[in-house]
Amino acid sequence: MNSGPLEIFATFPVERPGNPTVMPDGRVLVSVSAIIAPDISVRAVTEDGEHPAYPDATWAARPTADGRGMSAVIGIRTDPDGMVWILDMGAPGQQPRLIAWNDREQCLHRLIVLPQNVLRASSFTQDFVIDWRRQRIYIADMTMNPSGASDYPAIVVVDLQTGLSWRSLECYPGLMPGDVPLMINGKALSLRTPDGEVIPYRYGLNPIAIDPLGRWVYFGSMSTRQVYRIATDLLAQPAGTAPLSEAVEYWCEKPHCDGFDVDAQGNVYVTDIANSAIGLASPAGYRILAQDDRLLGWPDGVELDAQGKWLYITANQLHRHPLLNAGEDDSQPPFHVLRLRVDAPMGLSDAP
Repeated sequence: MNSGPLEIFATFPVERPGNPTVMPDGRVLVSVSAIIAPDISVRAVTEDGEHPAYPDATWAARPTADGRGMSAVIGIRTDPDGMVWILDMGAPGQQPRLIAWNDREQCLHRLIVLPQNVLRASSFTQDFVIDWRRQRIYIADMTMNPSGASDYPAIVVVDLQTGLSWRSLECYPGLMPGDVPLMINGKALSLRTPDGEVIPYRYGLNPIAIDPLGRWVYFGSMSTRQVYRIATDLLAQPAGTAPLSEAVEYWCEKPHCDGFDVDAQGNVYVTDIANSAIGLASPAGYRILAQDDRLLGWPDGVELDAQGKWLYITANQLHRHPLLNAGEDDSQPPFHVLRLRVDAPMGLSDAP
């Protein structure tokens, strides 16, 4: 598989784009990285560079007394019906919630609050995928404790028919952090405590994707090099009905990454954060599709459009932000949404 040149799709002078989603009609939305505590959490990417709040200035802004608004967003996805699903992680003391927006009718479609019994004190519900055929959402709860470690990572399953949810695969080895600090440009990603101590992060479950045919959910730990997958027929089942850990399959090797997407053949499009690159991982091996030290500083989220023609990428230099850079700010704006022509296989005729 060959790819075209890396293209700048949009530029953000101040805000850091978080994750992208591509709507069925080709419009692109991005979350605004929660790490900067933005006033607006989601924006529509427009050709004129204005990037208006999405779905509107009230819902995209901080929560109001009537419940409209968002506190902290990373995960955003669009389902085949054009409903935009947004995962608001909430402010301290608030429950995470899924917001479904009807883009066609410009109104709230649904709101699902995650109950406390499916969360941990350290929950960090940062990304998710939609299993439309089985009416499930699978949330990657990375968890992050005060010492900077993913302590109880799990996949939270949400039943869209009943609104019920449960934790799956908690602390499965493939979700746990690696033993080696994650290094970028020779420097470990670290936090600086109030007393000045520098502690390397230990990141667990982060990237999660579902193939376009809805057969498999792929996942991995940010700081390890393995991609795993599990059949959606099994992951969709209520908690306790199957020994899920025995159903997980090792798929392939990957670099340290923040996000990935997958096509119908199981090719995994990876944000290679240590190499400022986008790569392709599969059982046949790994190779870099695009690399750019200037444009791809911390490639964060990726998503294929519905046709598989383009891979959309956010790059936001998170490794230069003080919270990941031991208190130092080495950011070099602007930040970008990029795209790469990949012509990925997306349908039944392409599936192995």
